[in-house]
Amino acid sequence: MMKGLVTLALLSAVAGAAMAQTTAAPPAAPAPSAAPRGPEGQPPGPDVRYVCPGGSDFSAAFSQDGELATLTVPGQPEIELTRQLSGSGFAYGDSYYELRGRGREATLTAAGRSIRCHAAGRPGEPPRTFAGPGLTVTLFPDGTFRLRERRDGSDEPLLDLGQWRQEVDGGVRLVLRGSGGSRRAFRQADGGRLIADNGAELMPAATADKIDGRFRLEGLYRDAQDGGLFAECFTGRTFAVAAGGAEPDLERAWANAAPSREAQLFFQVVGRFANDNEIEVERVVALKPNGTCPPPPPRSAALRGTEWRVLEMDGQRLTFDDWRRRPTLTLDDDGKFTASTGCNRLGGDYALDPNGLRFIAGPATLMACPPPADAIERRFIDALGAVKSAQIAATTLDLKDASGKLRLRLEARGR
Repeated sequence: MMKGLVTLALLSAVAGAAMAQTTAAPPAAPAPSAAPRGPEGQPPGPDVRYVCPGGSDFSAAFSQDGELATLTVPGQPEIELTRQLSGSGFAYGDSYYELRGRGREATLTAAGRSIRCHAAGRPGEPPRTFAGPGLTVTLFPDGTFRLRERRDGSDEPLLDLGQWRQEVDGGVRLVLRGSGGSRRAFRQADGGRLIADNGAELMPAATADKIDGRFRLEGLYRDAQDGGLFAECFTGRTFAVAAGGAEPDLERAWANAAPSREAQLFFQVVGRFANDNEIEVERVVALKPNGTCPPPPPRSAALRGTEWRVLEMDGQRLTFDDWRRRPTLTLDDDGKFTASTGCNRLGGDYALDPNGLRFIAGPATLMACPPPADAIERRFIDALGAVKSAQIAATTLDLKDASGKLRLRLEARGR
């Protein structure tokens, strides 16, 4: 029954193309031997928050030796999966669940139903702080942020938190979505600067400022065997509740109102972050038994670190007897791209800024391509060279030329 509840939490919101309904049997039990090691076979970081367009987000913590993945769904028991053999990428599973991926893209399967997800933020990297007149923003590697804003006439700064991401719609912008539906957008400029829509400029700081202070937090709380868990609404993260402070008041209010041990109730609290995974509750503001977090904004796959597979070229949908012959495209964080034409491989540089996206091809392999692969290769390289803008919707990437014509339509590869 418990596994059924967690499966529902993970997959019940999935609809249409965001979830592939299958009749496949549940994943096989973990193989006894260790999985092969290799750069592409590693998860993107030790602690990763996965966002799933059309479904529920979750977090995955990978053990230091890489043999265990612990999945956390807000308000649900943890799921432990052991490493499995994988032809490429990484794979973890048990007799019921499977997490399989390459780079930042992953597919989570439960009871034969699958959903594609991608890693938020920049897993494995340190926090980054940007500061300007009256405003300090810190971006955490799990895709969350905290900010501090000094307001005229007030001794107390405004503190906010939420989720950050790079959104691609023609060009690229850094977008912060915080409490109360707040939204701030910045374009990225030379020297690592962030330029706000109102012209304010933030410079990268030499050291990270974790912006400690009293935050007003909203989320779903439940008591667990080893302490309370608080699934905060705007970051989408689940935090342990530290002992002390107002933690006994929170636990007592939950115990008096919860209909069952597994129930989670909506609280507003004031608290501090004790560390990256724990909060200290200083005061319980309100309990709303029928309250819930607002729905998250629509999500899309990440442009960088995703292997994109070509679906259409110049409006023509492509079909292949062997999916390995399908052209692919991957962009990294350092302005480099790699691609496969289905026959040869090529690489080069790309530029992504508020004016759009441009590819500058570099060296390529020179294998002779038989028909029709030769024609597909020429069309793919021509289309890539003509790209001037990009737009992502869910797991689909559209690349257009200067006239706005759709040259390439690609999908994120999750497995």
